[in-house]
Amino acid sequence: MSTAEIIAELPRLSAEELAQIQAKLRELVEPKRNAVQSSPGTVRRILSPRLARPEQSKDFIKQIVELAPNAKL
Repeated sequence: MSTAEIIAELPRLSAEELAQIQAKLRELVEPKRNAVQSSPGTVRRILSPRLARPEQSKDFIKQIVELAPNAKL
């Protein structure tokens, strides 16, 4: 099953099935996230979207939000 097929099926799943998927994804992602955070010399970067037309940048407002260390993304 392709990624596109999986994503297309998500709206059809029950709340219980979605909870199971979410739990499995957390199980798979957390070890990797913890490994990256604990690596010495890890450089963190703030990613931002790129504008197709940079002249539009004056129309956007920058907002910086600091999350608690234990916040889940």
